[in-house]
Amino acid sequence: MAEDFLSGLLKYPIYFLWLMSSLCAGQALPQPVLTLVTGDMVAGFYHSPEQTGIVDNILAEALRRMGYGLKVLTVPTQRSLQMSASGLADGELLRTPAIEAGFPTLLRVPEPLVTGEFVVFSREPFDVQDAWESLAGKSVGIIIGMKIIEKKVPKSARISRVKNETQLFSLLVKKRIDYAVFLRDIGLYHLNKSNIKGVVINVMPLETIPAYVYLNPKHAALVPRLTRALREMKRDGTFQEMIEQHLQPLMRGSAVQGVEVGR
Repeated sequence: MAEDFLSGLLKYPIYFLWLMSSLCAGQALPQPVLTLVTGDMVAGFYHSPEQTGIVDNILAEALRRMGYGLKVLTVPTQRSLQMSASGLADGELLRTPAIEAGFPTLLRVPEPLVTGEFVVFSREPFDVQDAWESLAGKSVGIIIGMKIIEKKVPKSARISRVKNETQLFSLLVKKRIDYAVFLRDIGLYHLNKSNIKGVVINVMPLETIPAYVYLNPKHAALVPRLTRALREMKRDGTFQEMIEQHLQPLMRGSAVQGVEVGR
């Protein structure tokens, strides 16, 4: 009897497909998850282990609107690019266009997430009227893998390369370097969190550059979809609300911790 029923279904494929769809109707398909990597340089403000950083929140909402989940892995800054380019990860959480020359296959999602200000941190106010050239011949600390900084700091500078912001500011406070070049927001976050005093954040930026999500080519179809989701968030105000939620505590924290700001 059962064999006759099955053979009948196979004779009429449309009924077979109807039966299979009915059986699966009550079973929700698992949500696809996009796994992005980020260098440990952005840990804390832009990304946190709990995925509560500013970029975590923005991307999680954009992907939710697309029916995707988000998973972020933190690895050494240089390794993240290799993982994204090779396909071990789906892409980069946050990078500037400076990576494109070395990793041309990665696809930029052309809607900026944040605008990064590269500034000089020092123990005394520093004149940066000549932008990057102001650092020529100076003792400068930089983080390995931050491509824009590696390319822009003058070759004549006496450069100390470190793995993360903890080491960077340790060198500065201990007077082993005179200047540290880093992103303003992440640097301010770290100074507040670690209660580091006596560091000047020079107001004039060396350069201001937008940062984006980058995806491995296997996800080329997601680039326009993610672009639309981010633009929709900017139109409906969600994007700005998230930015303000993260920036306000940071600004309050700077006053409490007494971080000096160069004028």
